[in-house]
Amino acid sequence: MRERDTLAGSGSGRGPRIRSARSERSGSMSSTSGNSGAGVTVRDRGAKARAAATASVGIRSVVVPVDLSAISDRVLGRVARLPLAADARVTLVHVAPSSASASEGRRTMRAAGDALAHEAAHLRTALPATVRVECVVRDGGAAAEITAIAKEKSAELIVMGRGGSRALRDAFLGSTAERVIRAARRPVLAVRLSPRAAYARPAAAVDLDASVPRVIAWLLRVADGSAQRVEVIHALRTPFEGRAYSGAAPEDVAERRAELRRAAADALGVSVGQGFALRNGRSLPPRWALHLLQGAPRTAVPAAVERSRVDLLALGTRGPSGLSQAFVGSVAGDLLRTLSCDVLMVPPAASTA
Repeated sequence: MRERDTLAGSGSGRGPRIRSARSERSGSMSSTSGNSGAGVTVRDRGAKARAAATASVGIRSVVVPVDLSAISDRVLGRVARLPLAADARVTLVHVAPSSASASEGRRTMRAAGDALAHEAAHLRTALPATVRVECVVRDGGAAAEITAIAKEKSAELIVMGRGGSRALRDAFLGSTAERVIRAARRPVLAVRLSPRAAYARPAAAVDLDASVPRVIAWLLRVADGSAQRVEVIHALRTPFEGRAYSGAAPEDVAERRAELRRAAADALGVSVGQGFALRNGRSLPPRWALHLLQGAPRTAVPAAVERSRVDLLALGTRGPSGLSQAFVGSVAGDLLRTLSCDVLMVPPAASTA
């Protein structure tokens, strides 16, 4: 607890002030106790104004791979709760494996088409009448076909399922989902939770790099006006745990750590503000809290997610070269396999064309 700081801001672009988990009431922020670990509750009276300002802005094109399993029910349930544009297009995709014979292939495709049409009809009842739902059934390599369809449909978002805890490694390491996230070069929402409502506790795990504004903007876009506060998590890595610093005076170590925390807070405060501006324009942004956590992201981020009961976590992927390694030994891949919440993977803007 000693190494965790919570910061709060309003998305203005100015760096927030560090607030300890036991800090006193200040302005529109008040200290709280409980299991979230955040230590700060921010009251925001602009939620209705935000919702009204962004009601006409939504996701316009979504591609949804459907494997016709129980996981697909969760995925379609989440799609029905996404902030879609009034004239949005939702494309349900099923890719059947190539068959040994032409006749078998036709039977498989026909059966898959019938099943997918049934899912589409059910989804239409949960969406506004102006939202188009269409079906595409193809055979071949699943990842390649899904990626191609996403490009054909100019999809802004791909929504896929995640397996249970026992299946996570098998389901993602070298799987269709991994290859789609790596190749599609556009945001992918990996659904694990059973959807009951719009996202209420969104968060982003970010590093000190140029991806932060885009990750924040996409998190706000998927969560839309349903959440009044966004948690921003950063695992602060300091060089003071190694042997080279074993002889350093404790006060020097503490001072240097404080300097690094202040620098991180200032940098992320600006980047988060830019993300709010990208998404909201002139509408009122939600309140947000920045959690600076001491330790490795692989352990610090899941702990923060559990404390704050996050239901959606946004992560940035690396650039084109890094995407090829996105799930093999990387922080993003490890988090995707271990987190209990839904995960939004956001690639760099240049990679989504």
